Amino acid sequence: MSDLHNVLQPKSLQLQAKAGSAVCSYWQIATLALLLGGAAIILIAFLVGLISICVGSRRRFYRPVAVMLFAAVVLQVCSLVLYPIKFIETVSLKIYHEFNWGYGLAWGATIFSFGGAILYCLNPKNYEDYY
Repeated sequence: MSDLHNVLQPKSLQLQAKAGSAVCSYWQIATLALLLGGAAIILIAFLVGLISICVGSRRRFYRPVAVMLFAAVVLQVCSLVLYPIKFIETVSLKIYHEFNWGYGLAWGATIFSFGGAILYCLNPKNYEDYY
């Protein structure tokens, strides 16, 4: 039964299991919690913005949405800086590490969230007449 378990496990997890370390350590949980927290805040900001457009009171919700987006950016940047530092620190292999496409996607989402927060901070009184 253990041979089947070793076959189904990826090589990196097998190496960690042989080294005696935990497969899911605290920094991995913290990174995941920070990313999911930021994603949840972005979703809430999106819903608040969407509801404010439907209700017709957009100006009232510009500042709260911008604050939520900036908070999400801070959480995501912390997790995206923590992840490669702790990953390279824990892996004892002597090879060059490339991160998966999901890491770049997370950076892209963070940059777009930052851009959205800046756009929400612009003076909305001058642009409201055009809508």
